[in-house]
Amino acid sequence: MHPDLLVQSLSRSSFTADSITFAYDGRVGPVFQNFSLHTQPEEFVAILGPSGCGKSTLLNLLSGFLTPQKGTIEINGSAVYPEHPALGYVFQSPNLFPWLSVLENVRFGLRMAAKLSNGQQYQTAKTFLDLVGLADHANAFPHRLSGGQRQRVALARSLVMNPALLLMDEPFSALDAITRATLNDEVLRLWSTLGQSVLFITHDIDEAIYLADRIIVLGLAPEGIRAEVKVGLPRPRHQVETRDAPRFHALRRQLSQEIANAQSKTQF
Repeated sequence: MHPDLLVQSLSRSSFTADSITFAYDGRVGPVFQNFSLHTQPEEFVAILGPSGCGKSTLLNLLSGFLTPQKGTIEINGSAVYPEHPALGYVFQSPNLFPWLSVLENVRFGLRMAAKLSNGQQYQTAKTFLDLVGLADHANAFPHRLSGGQRQRVALARSLVMNPALLLMDEPFSALDAITRATLNDEVLRLWSTLGQSVLFITHDIDEAIYLADRIIVLGLAPEGIRAEVKVGLPRPRHQVETRDAPRFHALRRQLSQEIANAQSKTQF
């Protein structure tokens, strides 16, 4: 499958979480209460917040892994539960199958879906391995790869299913700074090529600013959205030029203050 066809096959999807309330069994008080979030097609949204604000819980709700007690979560008017084909998910850990080769890891979802012939599955998986720069590692096993390479495989495994919305839960938090910066650029390259929407959870303010069109800051549960900030930096972005821009430094100060204020509140 040619990359141009991949772009054409992605639907322009809007995503809506409307007035959701969620609490874990046995927990005093909800994590989210009447929480709403909307994304535009092809938008890159980063989510920041202090520990305890429910970032990972939010992504599990948005993906359909958890179900809210109230409210709706939809893509183009269709509920995400129990599993929506337009969703892709990249975890903090690559979670690759160690007994499968890199190519078979990427092919796994296609094989389970059984919508393509074996030949088409392999060709599509090879195309996405090439997109993430790992075509030469197709026959390798995960233990032979670096941490950054394993996350590239995880990214390819999610993208091969052609998601219109990609949910990413701190996927680079365990990597060194150089590898993390490289994969930030890789995500932006793939996003600009494939055109899906992205919701990206991170603790790293600089990472959020560098990647996103819009940044959501969550307060401690159940405050929900504390601040919503448009990034406004030009694209394409480059590490040195973008991070040296006055707007970048102003955003860092603003977001740092919002998170500090959220941490200082004790009523939530």
